[in-house]
Amino acid sequence: MNGSGAVARYTLLELSRRRILLVFFIIGAIGIIALGGGLKVLYQVAASNPQSFASGSVDAATFNHFLELLFVSYVFQALAIFALLIAYAIGMTAIYHDLDSGSAVSIFSKPISRLAFAAGKILAAIVGLIVIVGLLALEARAVMFLFGGGLENALTGQLLAVVANAIVVMLIVLSVSTWINNILAAVVTFIYYNVVTGIIATVHMLADGGLIGNAAVRNVFDVLYWLVPHQLVSSAIRDLAKAQIEIAGGATSNQALASVPAPSGAGDIAWWGFTVLAFAGLVYYAVRRRQV
Repeated sequence: MNGSGAVARYTLLELSRRRILLVFFIIGAIGIIALGGGLKVLYQVAASNPQSFASGSVDAATFNHFLELLFVSYVFQALAIFALLIAYAIGMTAIYHDLDSGSAVSIFSKPISRLAFAAGKILAAIVGLIVIVGLLALEARAVMFLFGGGLENALTGQLLAVVANAIVVMLIVLSVSTWINNILAAVVTFIYYNVVTGIIATVHMLADGGLIGNAAVRNVFDVLYWLVPHQLVSSAIRDLAKAQIEIAGGATSNQALASVPAPSGAGDIAWWGFTVLAFAGLVYYAVRRRQV
């Protein structure tokens, strides 16, 4: 544990010096403020002109709630994007730079096992990811008060899902970057997680929604679905979709929500836990097999 803690502290110090992480954080922070402020200005302009609501179909309060929903929807997307960018940035540097610069040689020459090294790196990477994304989420939660608040729980639920998904991506990059160049590791991870896994998950969701009638296709993708990581989804996504449909004057139905991912169940969460352990084990295996 002492060895893992020392490696974790050293890695967190190194991550704090990575300018790319600071750049991502600043861009995300400015983007969230600009998005919330812009939508609030839009509401103020519309509310100051009574003719904007002359039709009677939308009142000022409903319009404000719609803008809040729109802001939260955009924030969900922004947090997911920046969490992935940060996950890639940490995964590409946390272990690779030590191996590439030769620092790992001096680390392994001390009474620090490769298990302690891998555990410390994983711990530091997860802590760094949670801190950076968490700060962006806190900022988003504060900006939500421009609209009166009320959707904070939705943001919290989605934040947990976003961080959980980013951890899986980060572990994949960490393990692959031990074997090959970190840029190639990021490309390989993107193709595997965002393209291959994304296609499998999308087809599986459409099949569950009844949009694919071919039984053979459904069975094939049912099997493939349980061979790849599952992106966790909170109930906030579907709740927001329902609220937006209702504000638009439509009636929610299974068909209207068919393209909206359902909240992850216990099986998906358990599979996520297994995936994290599996890829964490792969990181250790890669570190153990790497000749330094």
